[in-house]
Amino acid sequence: MRSTLLRASLLALLTLAAPALIAPVSAMAPAAGDVPTMVEDPELERAIALIWAEEFAAAEPLLQAALKRNPKNPDAWNYLGFATRKLGNFEDAQTYYFNALRLDPEHLKAMEYLGELYLQTGEPELAKELLERITSLCTGACEERDQLTTAISKHGATN
Repeated sequence: MRSTLLRASLLALLTLAAPALIAPVSAMAPAAGDVPTMVEDPELERAIALIWAEEFAAAEPLLQAALKRNPKNPDAWNYLGFATRKLGNFEDAQTYYFNALRLDPEHLKAMEYLGELYLQTGEPELAKELLERITSLCTGACEERDQLTTAISKHGATN
């Protein structure tokens, strides 16, 4: 635990992130409440911290490098999709989310973020299909279901 906190503090200093990033990096997420699995790759941890700080362009090459080392990491593919989508590259983001889902067909965050991409690209029916899939996988409280439901509702209200 002490080693994790020390590493996270050093990482926060290196990335010049906000004081809120002093918590362990593996507990950070690109969206409120998103808690990724424990990360063993320091470069991937740094990329996650950059995403949390909304420095998507800086995170992208770190994620690419992490995936060269471990191309079977669905979380890294999901984060790459998230960063790429935030940079406006929807086509590549979709491919990255598909890669995450190919590796882990029940990756709820990848489904949620892909649903958000579908809303951004004018395909709300596909987002609704993903919401149904998430709902079928979730039991009890489910943040991904709730967030995609909210995004779909907001999208419907503006269109």
